Amino acid sequence: MTIARPQRLNSTYLYYTGHMVSGDLIKEARLRAGLTQAELGARLGKAQSVIARWERDDVSPSLETLRGVVRACGFDLAFFMSKFDDSNVTIIDQHLRMTPAERFADLMTRVRFHEQREKRGARHSD
Repeated sequence: MTIARPQRLNSTYLYYTGHMVSGDLIKEARLRAGLTQAELGARLGKAQSVIARWERDDVSPSLETLRGVVRACGFDLAFFMSKFDDSNVTIIDQHLRMTPAERFADLMTRVRFHEQREKRGARHSD
């Protein structure tokens, strides 16, 4: 079986707290890939029940297993480390309470804002 080449989601950042990483990330990657739990399980050589337990956070996969799961969905899992700064905690908490659709809509609003800002900057530099 061939696994699709991972794609990087440009400018898409999802913030998760420590206890939310595994299950939510696996489910979101699976849904974005348009896979059922059974289909993802088949790609990984795992039973559907294993995928369900991961998504419910009943069992936490290792970091390498998590990376493999996300890759099997056709995505690449990247980690960015930065110095802790609690100035964004409120924004992060708001995003954690959003559904994936709400986070995506918020992202698109921010993308459009920055695109408009770039256009204004390009006009002023002419």
